Amino acid sequence: MNKRIAVVALGGNAIEDPRGGGEPDSSRMMFTAQTVGSLLREGYSVVVTHGNGPQVGELQGALLRVGSTLASRLDLLVAMTQGEIGSLLAEGIRNVTRNECVVVLTSVVVSKDDPAFSKPTKPIGRYLDEAESAALSRRGLIVREQCVDGRRVYRQVVPSPMPLDVVELRVIRTLLDVGNVVIACGGGGIPVVTANGGFTGVNAVIDKDLASGLLAARLGASKFIVLTSIDAVMMNYGKPSQKPIPRLSVSQAEKLLNEGAFEEGSMAPKIMACAKYTKTTKNDSIITSPERLRDALKGLAGTRIVKEETE
Repeated sequence: MNKRIAVVALGGNAIEDPRGGGEPDSSRMMFTAQTVGSLLREGYSVVVTHGNGPQVGELQGALLRVGSTLASRLDLLVAMTQGEIGSLLAEGIRNVTRNECVVVLTSVVVSKDDPAFSKPTKPIGRYLDEAESAALSRRGLIVREQCVDGRRVYRQVVPSPMPLDVVELRVIRTLLDVGNVVIACGGGGIPVVTANGGFTGVNAVIDKDLASGLLAARLGASKFIVLTSIDAVMMNYGKPSQKPIPRLSVSQAEKLLNEGAFEEGSMAPKIMACAKYTKTTKNDSIITSPERLRDALKGLAGTRIVKEETE
């Protein structure tokens, strides 16, 4: 077995058409496959995870328009989009790397008592105008107002409970042992709770970065990499004073998270996931863009989360 496992969490920019709508973009998929190939050449076994927020929202909207009762089953929508995005990623990875790639429909355990169920915060789907927002609200869905580029828009929000365990962990480990690239925990995993000695799906969407960090820790991965739209984490992001943060210790990351220095639903969960992983495994984690990953692995780009600066 290859002991060096890298878990790579793909942000939307790694797979989506930049014109919006949640449509996959073939050139971005190809670049993602090349990124996986470079990690394979570095001697890593690779697990790829991915988000699905836009795709879940678009799928739910289509089901609502035709009156399907499936629209209210977020667990099943996550499963559907795991298959959709996973198959496209796997096709690209196989074609580029000539390595076998397996998609695992992954369930992630959450607590039925998680307070997130009574306080939906995770945005899904596209930005909505006021009329579209009102239409969703009339259907009993929860919509929150946002300000984007100086204009008022709306977006549906859903419960996002904390991930506790990965049901298919042993299967994923076995597939890695025999040399496969594995795509798992798509969209944060299908949310399930324990019930009657087994599991049952619940109405939520788990944050993919937190689920990915949990998977990396459970696998004992030597590297956890979060790929996003920016080259490094920025202090004062979007302001004239913004500047990249090349390195954060776990305690520094936790302090900044507690102070609310990073945007909820965007950079905050990425940093939280990396800090949790690094705290558990003592291994570094990296946040960067796909384009700068090679440099980030050499310490020349990105943001690296480390144990403690004094150690």
